[in-house]
Amino acid sequence: MIRKLTLILILVALGLSAGSASAFFENTVVSPRLRAMGESSVAVPDAATAAFHNPGQLGSIDRGAVTASYVRPFSLDFTDFFYLGAGIPLSEKWGNLGVSLSHFKVGYRDTSLLKETQITVAHGLNLYSDYHSRIDFGYALNFYNADLGLSVDDHDPGSDTVFGIDLGFMMTLHKRTRLGFQVKNVNNPQIGIDREELGQRLVGGVSYQPYDGVITTFEFDNELGEDVRYKGGAEMIIVEGFRLRAGVLTNPNKLTAGFGYETNNIGFDYGFSTGGGTLVSTHHFGLKYAWGGEAQ
Repeated sequence: MIRKLTLILILVALGLSAGSASAFFENTVVSPRLRAMGESSVAVPDAATAAFHNPGQLGSIDRGAVTASYVRPFSLDFTDFFYLGAGIPLSEKWGNLGVSLSHFKVGYRDTSLLKETQITVAHGLNLYSDYHSRIDFGYALNFYNADLGLSVDDHDPGSDTVFGIDLGFMMTLHKRTRLGFQVKNVNNPQIGIDREELGQRLVGGVSYQPYDGVITTFEFDNELGEDVRYKGGAEMIIVEGFRLRAGVLTNPNKLTAGFGYETNNIGFDYGFSTGGGTLVSTHHFGLKYAWGGEAQ
């Protein structure tokens, strides 16, 4: 009974946070950098998380990056979320690759109640470019696997795997303004015996870099059948290698903040978000490594 109650509580808590009726694969921010910027992601270039948040960003990367992050949503000690992702530049002709692995786990003592694993393979390429602007397109194939633990009467609900397809665009105007769009799960994947929909979403946003070292961003996130969420944030370089970030978002209302430090292509990021109601705050940590190209 305790295990079942624990599972129900965490799924309800995550559902309230994301504003979604789905109990599986909730909308999650995988980067502490993006969490700190109001959880805005679709128009903020980030090669190592592009496969997850917007494959359209992959079309313009010329610098490879890999990142790993860890977070316990709402600081709940029976949850763990890991992410590993990379953006890999190939060529202007053939485009660039992105890969990611995320794993969410709910457990009570030594008992696993829920495991969610998502593997994403993405490809992005340039559709048009001139001296001032460019249009990039990307697509991603997601492998979703959900594995439920034994029930209180030792019944095994089993596991299920489905596939989802994402589409993404990134438009760059005069090198300082970026428009980003992502359509999530265009094939409407359904998982489990009850064929629960994983959620179709349209995310659109804009980021603007008024001058070097400063990025501002705003986006909307609309999941089918749910209220629209609005997000906004900013990032600025304080001293060389050190960046401060802050943001806000709605449904539920949250404040976010954090910082990042990078030297010799190795970086550390920390992101913080308030609970948005009765839930406690979330602390997000990440490491990254970049190679080649020019730092953004």
